[in-house]
Amino acid sequence: MAFIVAITSVVTISSVAANDKAYAEAYDRSQIYSETNSCGNDLLALRALCSNTDSGVQGEDNTVALATEQGAPLISEVPDKISEVPDKVVDGFLQIKEAIIKPFGQPNPPLGQTDGGLDAFLRTHGLIPQDGEGGAFGYGILTTNTLTGDGSLTVATTHGGVLDSIEQQDISDPVWHNHMVKLVAPPNNCGTDMEVGQITWEQPGDVLINGKTAQLINIPNVFSSPSSFNPNGPDETYEPGNEVQTVVSFKLAPIPDTGGSAPDGTLDAVCVTDITEVPEENLIIK
Repeated sequence: MAFIVAITSVVTISSVAANDKAYAEAYDRSQIYSETNSCGNDLLALRALCSNTDSGVQGEDNTVALATEQGAPLISEVPDKISEVPDKVVDGFLQIKEAIIKPFGQPNPPLGQTDGGLDAFLRTHGLIPQDGEGGAFGYGILTTNTLTGDGSLTVATTHGGVLDSIEQQDISDPVWHNHMVKLVAPPNNCGTDMEVGQITWEQPGDVLINGKTAQLINIPNVFSSPSSFNPNGPDETYEPGNEVQTVVSFKLAPIPDTGGSAPDGTLDAVCVTDITEVPEENLIIK
């Protein structure tokens, strides 16, 4: 019968459809109890979120509804997706999303020649702390020389409670600063973790932190500096080169010096933990 009425009264049905659609859009579309079918499965496709529970109108391809399920889930039924969103991960500043490396000059210069280096731009999944709240951590650039050369690598770190850089104003200063380091194999003070064997007191290049980006600028191929273990001692030379193999984030467990000739707050050892590489496909060398 409805089909016949629709054919003979097109203008009337068009008017009703327009009014019903406007009503559905202007008011709550949840119509749990209804004596008519306004759910969009009869002739009037209103696309309203509703149910035909206790309705006598079957609608096309429907039977009279005896039990229904509301289309929208309850808040309590929505799973927590925070952990599945990369930019919301816990300690997102330790997860490097992308690393762009721009080498310049000679790749691996002879000892004493510093015509070359690199710039690095690291983007993370979380805001990078600058006030020490993230604890002691940093980012490292491993080169060919790290693996097969003199073992040098470049790192940028932040921490308070340990004085290991000329860039820090005092022992509590968590200012970001660069080092060149060499690792000890096997470690002497760090169990199964990596251990820093040499570390520069002076800073190679510069480091800039802005939001989720860390920039290591003008990192030289060759660098000489006294050791953070003994800032008053002789220079030590580091030759990282600029042929980059990977970029990592890490945590630090500094072991303060408890005696000897080093200034108060300097280091006896540094352990490197929780090393995480940037995904290979996200390491871009230009």
